[in-house]
This record gives sequence, C-alpha cells and structure tokens, in this order.
Amino acid sequence: MIQEILLYISVIFAGSIVVTHLVCLVGVLMNRVRDVGRAGRRISIKTPPLSVSVIVVAKDEEKNLPPLLASLESQSAQNFQIILASDRSKDGTLALMRAFAKKHGSRVKVLENTEEVDHLGPKQFVLDIATGVAQGQLLIFTDADCTVPARWVENLKPYFLDPRVGVVFGQISLRRETGFFKNFQAFDQPLIHQYNSATAGLGMPGSCFGNNLAVRRDVLEQIGGFRNLGYTLTEDAALTTAAAKQGWKVRVSTRTDTMIQTVAQEHWRNFINQHLRWNGGAFYHEDFATRFAYRYITLYLICSVLAVPAAVFLPFLFVLPAASFISVGLMAFLAGILYRRDKSWYLLRLVPYTCFFLVFYSFVTVLSIFRVPPRWKGKRWQAAHRDASV
Repeated sequence: MIQEILLYISVIFAGSIVVTHLVCLVGVLMNRVRDVGRAGRRISIKTPPLSVSVIVVAKDEEKNLPPLLASLESQSAQNFQIILASDRSKDGTLALMRAFAKKHGSRVKVLENTEEVDHLGPKQFVLDIATGVAQGQLLIFTDADCTVPARWVENLKPYFLDPRVGVVFGQISLRRETGFFKNFQAFDQPLIHQYNSATAGLGMPGSCFGNNLAVRRDVLEQIGGFRNLGYTLTEDAALTTAAAKQGWKVRVSTRTDTMIQTVAQEHWRNFINQHLRWNGGAFYHEDFATRFAYRYITLYLICSVLAVPAAVFLPFLFVLPAASFISVGLMAFLAGILYRRDKSWYLLRLVPYTCFFLVFYSFVTVLSIFRVPPRWKGKRWQAAHRDASV
C-alpha cells in the first residue's frame, strides 16, 4: 500500500516537472517566433532614434578588458557613448580605461569608484553612478570579461521601436576549450540562460544575465535606479522583474549577431561561487512567483538525484531522475540546436553534461538552502537580504 502511494506521488511529481519544462520550451520558441515575425516585417533593418550609452563596470579586469574594448571599437554603429567604471580596482584596469578614453575622446567617459556600500550588493552602487552620468536614452550593459559582436549595438536598438518594450536581453556563449571543466561551462551558462529566456517569452520575466542587457532610461528612472531594488547580488534579475511589474515588456533577442561571448571561470572555487550568487539570487528572489517556480524545479532536482540510490531498492523511483534528465536535456538540446555552431560536438556531449548538471546544481542548491555566502569581488556576501523570506 505504501509503495503504491509512493509510486503515484512519484509519477505525478515527475509528470509535473516534465510539463513545466515543456511549457518552458514553448517560452523559448516564442522568443524565436517573435524575432522571425519582426524580420518578416523588416523592422530589424530600422533604427529607432534613441541615443545609446554602453556601460561597463569592472573590478581588477586588466586581463579581460582589452578584448572587450577592441570589440566596442569594431561596432558597425559608432554613434554611442561608452561609460567605463573602475570599481576599486587594484590592477591596471583603470589605466586601460583611461588610455581607451584618451584614444576616443569625449564619447568615452571613465569613472573611478573607491567607496563600498554595505547595504547594497557590490555592483549596484557603481551601476547607479555610471547610469547617473550616462547620456543615452537607451542603456546597454555588458561585462569586462565579454566580447560583443560587430553589430551588437545596431541590432539591439530596433527592439525598442515598440515603445512598450523596456528591457531586452540577448544570448550568451562561451568558447569551446580543452578539458571537461571549461567545456562544461560552455554547456552550463547558455542552458541556464534558456530558463531566463523561457520565462520572458511566456510574459513572466524573473531573471536574466546582465552581460547582454539593454534598458530604457525611463525604466531605471521609474523604478528609482539600481539602489532602489534593495540589496541583491543579482541586480540584473531584480531590474528585469521590477520593470515587468511597472508594466514594461521584457523581450529576448534570439539573433546570433547580438549574442555576446564570455569567458569560463579558471577554478572550481570561482565557478561554485558564481553559481552560489546566481542560485541565491533566484532562490531568495523577492518576487513570489519567480521564487516559487525556481524552488520547485531545483528542489525537484535534489529529490531526483537522491532517488537514484534509493531506486536500487524501489525501482519505480527511477521515474524521478528520468524526468529530470528528460526535462533538462530537452532545454539543453534546444539551446544547442538554436545557438551552437558546433552542433555535432555539442550533441555528443549532451548526455554526460546533462547528468553532471543535475548533480552540480543540486549541490549548489543545497548550499543556497543553508545560506552559504558566495565570495565575489574579494569579499563574502550574504546570498540574500537578511529580511528576505525563506
């Protein structure tokens, strides 16, 4: 009798997670359908009359900054402002920024922040300073460890022809390298991004990566800037949710010519801290719907991983990890089909990388549940504000 009850619960639980991911797949595809529709109406070749400021906040990024600056120099459209903000850098980051500004004159503005604010996340304060001096009606954000394609600015602007669109975020990619660790990251980050794309595609945006993000200035002014979001380690996700609550549309660019490339973490410690920050931001998200959906999926992943050894004695429990593998695997498959150039290489590694993703993300979620603080920018940060609901 007990085994029959467990069987029914397991099947219902597994079925619900598969259905949830099928809905997510619809959200991802809706973004692509919207972009195809825009191209069909030839909207994508138009440029809205919006002035642009590209904003980069960096701390100790001397190694990564030159490729980004070179990619900004190579933009097809050059009529935009660049704001470079050094956040308490101790290496040559500030010197590189100043040399770039000297080369390009008044269109580049360099800021130096030497202050740390305890009641905000480490990036919020500096982002507010940068956006405060930016002159553009459209603010486009990326990170120092990224490179952007040649038509990045040009092809993000047309999304804002619709005056109801307040936020647009694009795809991300990582180079294929040698070794499991870095190649797994090239699988992992675009996969996570598809969950962000899915919720936005369904009209329920809850998260995004801020390294490929465009925002109307009106949105930031309406929500009171980054500092008004409250303490968060994922200010990009908080901004997206706040914009949607104010009635702005959040769109996703599926164009590969707006897809930025970022670099992999060098060490497992940094990789885990990175995911602790992302995971904590979603697990303790201030928006109830986002928080509930994220917890439901991640807690299911934990249960499915734990069910594997138990299934040796109760074989029907294999339905739980099977549902996890099918669900996450479908999201990963779609990410690969839509955005990977080396599709055959990617698909050959889909099974082992998906399995490792399930175990790794279960591990990180457990750390988030116990509020293990991530280390970021040289300091330990609490995963969520101490007043956040658990």
